[in-house]
Amino acid sequence: MGSRDVAMTAASGSRRDTLSTVLIVTGGVLLFVAGFVTATARGVLDSGQFASRLAASLADDRVSRYTADRLTDAVVEQKPDLIPVRPLILATMTGIVRSDPFRGVVRTAARTTHRAVFEQAGRRIVLSLPDIGVLLRTALEQASRALAAKVPPQLEARLASGETERRLTTLVGLLGLGDRVRWGALAAFWLSAALIVVGVAIARDRRRGLVRAGLALLTVGLACIAVTPAGRVAAALVFDDAALGGALHGVWRAFYANLRLAGFVMAGTGLLLAAIGGAVLEAADPIRRARDLLRRVAQPPARRSARLAWAAGMLAAGVLAVIWPAHAAALVALLGGLALAYVGLRELSVLLGSVSVVAHSVEGARSGRPWPARLGWVAGLIAAGGGTWWFAHGAPAAPVTAGLPATCNGAAALCDRPVNRVVFPGAHNAMSNADIADWMFPHHQHGLARQLRDGVRALALDIHYGVPTGGRVKTDLDSELASRDKLEEAVGPEGTAAAMRIRDRLVGGKDAERGIYFCHGFCELGAYTVAPVLPEIRNFLVQQPGEVVILVIEDYITPEDLDRLFTESGLVDFAYTGSATVWPTLRDLIATNQRLIVFAESGRPGPTWLHPAFATFQETPYTFHTPDEMSCRPNRGGTTGVLFQINNWIETTPAPRPSNAAIVNAYDPLLTRARRCQGERGHLPNVIAVDFYATGDVLRVARTLNGVETSDEAR
Repeated sequence: MGSRDVAMTAASGSRRDTLSTVLIVTGGVLLFVAGFVTATARGVLDSGQFASRLAASLADDRVSRYTADRLTDAVVEQKPDLIPVRPLILATMTGIVRSDPFRGVVRTAARTTHRAVFEQAGRRIVLSLPDIGVLLRTALEQASRALAAKVPPQLEARLASGETERRLTTLVGLLGLGDRVRWGALAAFWLSAALIVVGVAIARDRRRGLVRAGLALLTVGLACIAVTPAGRVAAALVFDDAALGGALHGVWRAFYANLRLAGFVMAGTGLLLAAIGGAVLEAADPIRRARDLLRRVAQPPARRSARLAWAAGMLAAGVLAVIWPAHAAALVALLGGLALAYVGLRELSVLLGSVSVVAHSVEGARSGRPWPARLGWVAGLIAAGGGTWWFAHGAPAAPVTAGLPATCNGAAALCDRPVNRVVFPGAHNAMSNADIADWMFPHHQHGLARQLRDGVRALALDIHYGVPTGGRVKTDLDSELASRDKLEEAVGPEGTAAAMRIRDRLVGGKDAERGIYFCHGFCELGAYTVAPVLPEIRNFLVQQPGEVVILVIEDYITPEDLDRLFTESGLVDFAYTGSATVWPTLRDLIATNQRLIVFAESGRPGPTWLHPAFATFQETPYTFHTPDEMSCRPNRGGTTGVLFQINNWIETTPAPRPSNAAIVNAYDPLLTRARRCQGERGHLPNVIAVDFYATGDVLRVARTLNGVETSDEAR
């Protein structure tokens, strides 16, 4: 071969190496972009991930301290008389911020913010927590009822100023661009992998190409690790408030913690590839390379401009090390650890025979002996493919169940069970109770809030239109979405006659504006407005973030009016909007904070959270005059419903009797009937509905059927 041919071959090889380097570097850049965009899309654009990561950030002391301080300021601003006891409020608030109920409040507020930013165009982030007053009043009551009473009942604390909210809206909006390029990120991932593979393949020496690929993946990994500390710098530059900047860095860490973990995996993959390729390259000897690098760094360059840049770099490194010594030490430890890992992998590659495999890979491919080349490429592709696949598809997703309450409906064993495998103790006609002063024929001793606190988890409620007249409420029969026969069936002939006598006495009174009331059959027999009560249910859900509640509404009002009531009370924030055929676990419901499952007996179409009761439930009959009549025969819903309700009360319309409840709600007869119905119907009873829930043992029976009774109960 002549000198001209040699020169042309060398030039061609040089061009191939240059192209190989460009392809590998481009592939590395695309891989980092794809990983960052994917992590952002999963953490910011998915409402469940967004809420979970924001709640998880409270584990960072900077986040919890800032939040507690801002919330305390909000209380004092609204009630200046509380300034003298600010330290007490701050201490109480600090404990609240670290509690499970507060994490639930944050999840709810985060989903609201998420909708405002990503689903309602033109809205801005509002960093507010509307339920904090509920938690603060409850916590302060343990120290001083008088002090708790001074907390504004509708306290809504904002965590940042309007200018800060504007900047955050811009930042989240920019992060939200990831949604538009989500598929582009996936394409970029595959393109990056292809570019790196091709870059290795066209290299003049594939061993060196493998080293380049390894270094590219190592750089991608280090860049991913650097995302977390970069958030601290960005927060300091964008926000003047140092405390807010620290808190936002804590939030940033929570959102990108898994990307940091992915960075370590990618860096390890890069080290492995570099070790496989560099094991036979004397030029890639890590010890000699490290010495050369240290010598170059320590020795000032000869040129004046380069020497000036070297001095500035040294000065900056020294200043940063003084300001952030822990971070500097961590960086040195990280680089040192990577270097040691590389040395170890390189030597292992030599000992395990990678030298011969890689050394013959090029020659084997050219001489018709493909098996050693294949072995070399298989080793590299398995390492790179496995690492990059996990990086792009596994690591960025954080479990939405992190930081959740340890128990679900009172027991850890229930957390991983779907709704149709859980028993909910229920109150039939729960709105009918003796706590309402003028309510005739009550079905329970206590009101709805007390029922929930005592352990009832399924409430059956009747909601009607009514017209206030002469100190009582008349049923608006003209607007009722049911026949008079159905109302008469609810309270029987005696109750209907009593209602009509009361109605006749109200004739001539001046009617007020129609409202929406809890009534049983006829509002003349007792009524109270729905709107003030629904926030009590919301407060319970706020205070108990590990509880899932079922509402079964006998609805005589339109779905639109029901939706308005739930929206105005804030209950819609907790309403389950998923499938009523394939049920999530209690843990899933708690993680998404959709802990209120609402059914309408009418089955009329309405909002997504309102499910048709008897397309979902099957039940037993509900008219029994003696305990011996109590059967398990199918009633409404037939035998196809995915949930099963047992109706367990003695019918003595219009006035139910606690003495009957003492018989049929007792532990042994109630448990015996529940198990008999379970056997006959082939379905766990999901709701056991009773009258006078506080009489008998319906709560204990539910625990027994759930398999979570206490040791004392078991004895």
